Amino acid sequence: MKATTDKTNLATTIIPTRPGIQLSNCKKGGVGKTLLSKLKAAYCLESGLDFYAVDADKQESFLKAYPEFALPTRFSELDRNLKIPDRILDLALEKLVIVDLPGNVEEAFNHWLNSGDILEAANDLGVEIQNWYLLDDSTECYEGFWRTWEFLGNNVRHILVRNLGRCEDWESFERFITPELINKHKLKVIDLPKLRLDTATTVYKNTLSFTQARRYPEFSTAQLAGLRGYLRRVYGVLDSVGFNVESLRIDR
Repeated sequence: MKATTDKTNLATTIIPTRPGIQLSNCKKGGVGKTLLSKLKAAYCLESGLDFYAVDADKQESFLKAYPEFALPTRFSELDRNLKIPDRILDLALEKLVIVDLPGNVEEAFNHWLNSGDILEAANDLGVEIQNWYLLDDSTECYEGFWRTWEFLGNNVRHILVRNLGRCEDWESFERFITPELINKHKLKVIDLPKLRLDTATTVYKNTLSFTQARRYPEFSTAQLAGLRGYLRRVYGVLDSVGFNVESLRIDR
């Protein structure tokens, strides 16, 4: 069952945003990349921030949740012209672009960045790129992040997102991401709060946006209240690393 979008929660004033590309990234699938993208989109809509959304995953969960804002794209090493992913940089010249990357895109994504001189072009054009890297406690996540860091270096801002909905034991994080490395590479680390399991499952299975989820008729009063509290906690975490109106608006 699909819920209809609740327009009453959307801001009526559109706030222009600075040029920027924010990636929900991780080599591993199922760590919460689309969840993070949807949460960012929800914050933008509720705050009135103008943005584009780009769904690079063939499952198109981000696109299905926000069809009026999200655009599909694909990364492929076989696409020598790179016209489709190049659109991301074009869009970013107009406003903030939230990009939801699939888990199997590392080589093709790096190919696009390298072949198109995207990092240099973004720097010349004043487009800030942020790499929001989702983590659980698997070694695959951390090895993938350090490969990404070696490729991107300090050309982008790196934000490590520990998804508390995926695991509670962060032994691997403490082993791979030491305080010394955090300081040396100026990494930001945030914890994405855990959403109640039955609520999270319903949101996922029905590809709901969080705007829709706020008014989903099959949720109990307790679930709706819990969802509101969850979103407040998430927005506080995003705010702590500069994902807020004051930092994103173009006229700040």
